[in-house]
Amino acid sequence: METEHSEDPELEEVAPAIVSLHFLRRALRRRWRVWAGCALVGVLLGAAVALALPTRSAASVTLLLAHPDGADPTMAMNTDVALLRTRTVAERVVDRLDLDLSPEEMQDSILATVETTTVLQLEVAGPDSAESRRRTEAVATTFLDFRNETMDVQTDARTDRYRIRVEALRSEAGTLTAQYDVLSASGRRGRAEAAEVLTRRAQVDAQISELEQEIERTRIVAGAVAGASHVLDPTDTLDGRSLVRSLALDTTAGLVAGGSVGAGWVLLGALLSQRVRRREEIAMALGTRVCCSVGRVPTRVSHGAPRPGRRRASLGRAVACVSQLVAPDPAAEGHDPVRWAVGAVENGSETTVLAAALAVDRARAGDRVLVVDLTERGRVGRAVAGLWSGAGTRPVVLRPDGVPTRAAGPVPGAEMSTATVTEAESDADLVLVVVDIDPAVGLDHVAARAERLVVVVSAGGSTAERLRTTAELARAAGLEPSEAVLVNADATDDSLGLAPVDEDAGSGRSLLSGRWGR
Repeated sequence: METEHSEDPELEEVAPAIVSLHFLRRALRRRWRVWAGCALVGVLLGAAVALALPTRSAASVTLLLAHPDGADPTMAMNTDVALLRTRTVAERVVDRLDLDLSPEEMQDSILATVETTTVLQLEVAGPDSAESRRRTEAVATTFLDFRNETMDVQTDARTDRYRIRVEALRSEAGTLTAQYDVLSASGRRGRAEAAEVLTRRAQVDAQISELEQEIERTRIVAGAVAGASHVLDPTDTLDGRSLVRSLALDTTAGLVAGGSVGAGWVLLGALLSQRVRRREEIAMALGTRVCCSVGRVPTRVSHGAPRPGRRRASLGRAVACVSQLVAPDPAAEGHDPVRWAVGAVENGSETTVLAAALAVDRARAGDRVLVVDLTERGRVGRAVAGLWSGAGTRPVVLRPDGVPTRAAGPVPGAEMSTATVTEAESDADLVLVVVDIDPAVGLDHVAARAERLVVVVSAGGSTAERLRTTAELARAAGLEPSEAVLVNADATDDSLGLAPVDEDAGSGRSLLSGRWGR
């Protein structure tokens, strides 16, 4: 059976790396600000909860609850717990203590724990220890009273039924007595029937006696159960959670929850993202080498040169690398300028500053530089003005009229005539064309101005398909991507941005020299 191959082998080569612990660790390290920020938010929310919610105290009391003989102890205890949680008990406690609480709030503050089939522990929360103790005592007393009332109602209902039966039996006994008197006076035959009536009356009297005993027994049992149910362990105040402990626990919980949410968000994004960020993947997608890899660079120059720092240092390393690449050959004969294009792949802000810094660097090195700004935003001139200082020939920046991203040839700009453009090109040693690479526009208009192309890529800023399309657009326009510059590179990237070996072309090149950042 033949193995099925991908329809797009180049995309297959730059597919995301296999998910491993190293991959996840790099994702967490790369976006540590996200999960660290979520953890910080969780800590702040936990602290706010601990400070906003008042610390609560509680008190407990242990009750011994007796049950009638023959009753199922488990079912009887479940009945007692159900009685405790009734709205009637809560309303009586609220009325008894004159609390500013609803019955539902009172019910929520009561916690019942069944220790055994006869021992019940109550915990009642309150704003302070004294109030919680007062509420606990009131709940225990109210519950026992309500339980006794419930048992009395049950006892009265049972004894009432017994008394109704006794009255019916006494009525029947009276009827039998009257029949006996009549039959006894009616002669010998009547005396025989009178004996049977007397026997029936004796049976009725026995039933009456038994019911009267059952009534008495029921009352005795109810009284015994009520008397045996009492407070077994007096009310004891439980130590409430202190503010320091609440703050520590809530902030720790917020830290764990926030950090988990942030880490999960970062890992999920890393697993689902199709954007490439490793030098090796970018080199494969473009079909060229990554000549320089630096960290974050400035995205704008609005009020003078960027302040010293890591971003300016990264910009300096990138400019030093590309500057040697685009520098005109002093030994070359003739006056034709060297023509390069600097293309941005979904990172126009970084590319604008990098191209402006490159133009300024070559101008300070003594080259006459002409910059053609074909970007959408058109801020290369402003960036050059912000970076330029000192003596020398300042780079000339051309911004064509109309739609610069589609303008072909050295057409004049808003402040430059055709003659001025022609003179600037003839006098220039280096022509830099700055362009946003857009698949919908192509690069044919850039080929009229430039011969070679430097692609500026941001790590994690583009997909492999977008980079491959960029390379195809450049080759279709006759602009072979000579080099690639990687900005915003990951410090955890250990791969090499090497150009792939072209076996069909007979190239044996497998390792290229270059200046590398981090």
